[in-house]
Amino acid sequence: MTNKEVIEAYTKTKESLNPILDELQEMNGFVSRNDIIEIAKYLDISEKEIMILLKYKKNIKLEKQGENIVIVCKGPNCLKNGALDIIREIEKEFNIKEGHTSKDGKITLETKNCFKKCSFAPNVEINGKLYSNCSKQDIVKILKNVIY
Repeated sequence: MTNKEVIEAYTKTKESLNPILDELQEMNGFVSRNDIIEIAKYLDISEKEIMILLKYKKNIKLEKQGENIVIVCKGPNCLKNGALDIIREIEKEFNIKEGHTSKDGKITLETKNCFKKCSFAPNVEINGKLYSNCSKQDIVKILKNVIY
Protein backbone atom coordinates (compact mmCIF):
# COMPACT_ATOMS: atom_id res chain seq x y z
CA MET A 1 0.00 0.00 0.00
CA THR A 2 1.37 3.44 -0.91
CA ASN A 3 1.36 6.39 1.46
CA LYS A 4 -1.24 8.11 -0.71
CA GLU A 5 -3.49 5.02 -0.53
CA VAL A 6 -3.16 5.02 3.28
CA ILE A 7 -4.16 8.68 3.46
CA GLU A 8 -7.11 8.27 1.11
CA ALA A 9 -8.41 5.21 2.97
CA TYR A 10 -9.63 7.57 5.71
CA THR A 11 -12.61 9.91 5.71
CA LYS A 12 -11.91 13.55 4.90
CA THR A 13 -12.33 14.83 8.45
CA LYS A 14 -9.93 16.29 10.99
CA GLU A 15 -10.58 13.24 13.17
CA SER A 16 -8.68 11.17 10.60
CA LEU A 17 -5.44 13.07 11.17
CA ASN A 18 -4.18 11.06 14.16
CA PRO A 19 -4.86 7.62 12.70
CA ILE A 20 -3.31 8.62 9.36
CA LEU A 21 -0.15 9.85 11.08
CA ASP A 22 0.02 6.73 13.25
CA GLU A 23 -0.41 4.39 10.30
CA LEU A 24 2.23 6.16 8.19
CA GLN A 25 4.64 6.10 11.16
CA GLU A 26 4.00 2.38 11.66
CA MET A 27 4.40 1.62 7.95
CA ASN A 28 7.50 3.74 7.19
CA GLY A 29 9.12 4.47 10.53
CA PHE A 30 8.56 8.21 9.95
CA VAL A 31 6.21 10.73 8.33
CA SER A 32 7.84 12.66 5.50
CA ARG A 33 7.40 16.30 4.53
CA ASN A 34 5.61 15.12 1.37
CA ASP A 35 3.23 13.06 3.51
CA ILE A 36 2.37 16.15 5.55
CA ILE A 37 1.64 18.11 2.36
CA GLU A 38 -0.57 15.28 1.04
CA ILE A 39 -2.43 14.92 4.35
CA ALA A 40 -3.04 18.68 4.53
CA LYS A 41 -4.46 18.73 0.99
CA TYR A 42 -6.61 15.65 1.55
CA LEU A 43 -8.06 16.78 4.89
CA ASP A 44 -8.23 20.44 3.82
CA ILE A 45 -6.22 21.65 6.79
CA SER A 46 -3.02 23.63 6.97
CA GLU A 47 0.41 22.06 7.19
CA LYS A 48 0.96 24.30 10.21
CA GLU A 49 -1.93 22.59 12.06
CA ILE A 50 -0.31 19.23 11.43
CA MET A 51 3.10 20.46 12.61
CA ILE A 52 1.56 21.84 15.81
CA LEU A 53 -0.01 18.46 16.53
CA LEU A 54 3.29 16.70 15.80
CA LYS A 55 5.01 18.71 18.55
CA TYR A 56 2.84 16.77 21.01
CA LYS A 57 2.96 13.38 19.28
CA LYS A 58 6.46 12.30 20.30
CA ASN A 59 5.99 8.87 18.70
CA ILE A 60 5.88 10.42 15.22
CA LYS A 61 9.30 10.96 13.62
CA LEU A 62 9.81 13.41 10.77
CA GLU A 63 12.77 11.62 9.25
CA LYS A 64 13.99 8.08 8.87
CA GLN A 65 15.58 6.82 12.08
CA GLY A 66 19.17 5.63 12.16
CA GLU A 67 20.38 2.11 12.85
CA ASN A 68 21.37 3.26 16.35
CA ILE A 69 19.18 5.48 18.53
CA VAL A 70 21.00 7.68 21.04
CA ILE A 71 18.92 9.57 23.59
CA VAL A 72 20.63 12.03 25.92
CA CYS A 73 18.83 13.15 29.06
CA LYS A 74 18.37 16.91 29.39
CA GLY A 75 16.94 16.88 32.90
CA PRO A 76 18.38 19.40 35.38
CA ASN A 77 20.87 17.00 37.02
CA CYS A 78 22.07 15.66 33.69
CA LEU A 79 22.53 19.17 32.31
CA LYS A 80 24.45 20.15 35.44
CA ASN A 81 26.66 17.07 35.06
CA GLY A 82 27.65 17.42 31.41
CA ALA A 83 24.75 16.36 29.17
CA LEU A 84 25.26 19.32 26.82
CA ASP A 85 28.95 18.46 26.51
CA ILE A 86 27.96 14.89 25.60
CA ILE A 87 25.50 16.13 22.96
CA ARG A 88 28.09 18.50 21.44
CA GLU A 89 30.75 15.78 21.40
CA ILE A 90 28.42 13.31 19.65
CA GLU A 91 27.47 16.02 17.14
CA LYS A 92 31.14 16.75 16.45
CA GLU A 93 32.40 13.14 16.31
CA PHE A 94 29.56 11.78 14.15
CA ASN A 95 28.64 14.87 12.10
CA ILE A 96 25.08 14.93 13.34
CA LYS A 97 22.74 17.47 14.89
CA GLU A 98 20.44 16.97 17.86
CA GLY A 99 17.04 15.74 16.71
CA HIS A 100 18.37 14.34 13.43
CA THR A 101 19.89 11.28 11.81
CA SER A 102 23.44 11.17 10.48
CA LYS A 103 23.86 11.23 6.70
CA ASP A 104 25.18 7.67 6.74
CA GLY A 105 22.08 6.51 8.62
CA LYS A 106 24.11 5.09 11.50
CA ILE A 107 22.87 7.32 14.36
CA THR A 108 19.77 9.24 15.35
CA LEU A 109 20.51 11.69 18.16
CA GLU A 110 17.55 12.59 20.36
CA THR A 111 17.03 14.10 23.77
CA LYS A 112 14.57 13.41 26.56
CA ASN A 113 13.52 15.57 29.48
CA CYS A 114 14.33 12.99 32.14
CA PHE A 115 15.10 9.28 32.56
CA LYS A 116 14.28 9.49 36.32
CA LYS A 117 17.82 8.31 37.16
CA CYS A 118 18.96 11.72 38.40
CA SER A 119 21.40 10.44 41.03
CA PHE A 120 23.39 8.72 38.25
CA ALA A 121 23.61 11.76 35.94
CA PRO A 122 24.42 12.24 33.15
CA ASN A 123 22.33 9.53 31.51
CA VAL A 124 22.46 8.40 27.90
CA GLU A 125 20.43 5.62 26.31
CA ILE A 126 21.95 3.80 23.33
CA ASN A 127 19.66 1.34 21.57
CA GLY A 128 17.57 0.91 24.70
CA LYS A 129 20.50 0.38 27.08
CA LEU A 130 21.06 3.07 29.71
CA TYR A 131 24.57 4.36 30.39
CA SER A 132 24.98 6.50 33.49
CA ASN A 133 27.63 8.72 35.02
CA CYS A 134 29.70 8.65 31.82
CA SER A 135 31.94 11.33 30.38
CA LYS A 136 31.59 12.59 26.83
CA GLN A 137 34.68 10.55 25.92
CA ASP A 138 33.13 7.40 27.45
CA ILE A 139 29.93 7.83 25.42
CA VAL A 140 31.81 8.42 22.15
CA LYS A 141 33.93 5.32 22.78
CA ILE A 142 30.81 3.24 23.55
CA LEU A 143 29.09 4.54 20.41
CA LYS A 144 32.07 3.75 18.21
CA ASN A 145 32.13 0.20 19.61
CA VAL A 146 28.40 -0.21 18.95
CA ILE A 147 28.51 1.22 15.43
CA TYR A 148 31.76 -0.16 14.03
